[in-house]
Amino acid sequence: MKWWLQFGCFLTGWNRRILSQCSEASFKYLKKYTAALLILIILWGFTGFCFAQRYVHTPLWGCVLSSVIFIVIVIQIERQIILAVKTSKFIFAFRFFIAVIMAVLGSSILDQVIFGEDIKRKMVEITDRQVVELLPSRLRTIEDKLNELQQNIDSLESKTAMLNEEIAKEPVKKAVTTTTTYKNVQQEDGTYKKIPETTVSSVLVPNPLTKQVEMNGLNLDRLRKQQDEFVQKKIGVEDSLREELSTNIGFLEELRAMLEIILTRKEAMVFYIIIFLFLVSLELFVVASKVGDKKCDYELIIEHQLNVKATALDELVKNIR
Repeated sequence: MKWWLQFGCFLTGWNRRILSQCSEASFKYLKKYTAALLILIILWGFTGFCFAQRYVHTPLWGCVLSSVIFIVIVIQIERQIILAVKTSKFIFAFRFFIAVIMAVLGSSILDQVIFGEDIKRKMVEITDRQVVELLPSRLRTIEDKLNELQQNIDSLESKTAMLNEEIAKEPVKKAVTTTTTYKNVQQEDGTYKKIPETTVSSVLVPNPLTKQVEMNGLNLDRLRKQQDEFVQKKIGVEDSLREELSTNIGFLEELRAMLEIILTRKEAMVFYIIIFLFLVSLELFVVASKVGDKKCDYELIIEHQLNVKATALDELVKNIR
């Protein structure tokens, strides 16, 4: 069996030994299913790679891994139809539901790649609106902090001024010191005994409030420094907010921008509908082939084996009873 057919059996899950006993019609069915799967593999492999690269920001190996995961999911979904022995309306209805969901996801990701430049321009407009909405609250927060700092500065300056007035009235204070010395005094019996002698003296020292004034000065410098920092923040708050909004753009933000483009521009809406219908059609490729064509001899053999096995099991159950 040629490698192409072996590869097709690997993708679809068909049994190579059974296929080798079938006619050319089964080989054509296999090639058709394989071609449909390859289209979906290429499409979803590219979609998974772009999604990981654009929104998850993974390295190259992460993008490749994401692409492989998307491909495996698609193959397993399509096998639910290809390997169905007895089809039912429920299976096809459920597959159609999945196809619509996958088409929505795929078109959302692909359109955000295709409309990349338009989305960038739209994001500038959205960012401007967000700045207008968020700027008053940011300014209010900074103003509250500046008012709090100014109150602390005014309070500390008032206390320092009062301390300076007290220091001006009494720049130095008298400090009393007491020293005790021991003197050996001979007793009547000839022994010596240490007798304490206390000396009291007074010295002039700087007012202790001077140290408190120095500490207040250091605290005032720290508060004024913080005040200057918040003043600078207030001056550049709009630029910093715009930069923050511009650097934190995720999938949902770009999706919102894309929706605005689609809803406000007719040509974008038409193109999105075309992409969506194209993806839905691709997703239903295998389903349409399964429903529209007659069963090939490969499927007839599988169904025959199932019927034979089921009949044998029924006879076995009857004999046991």
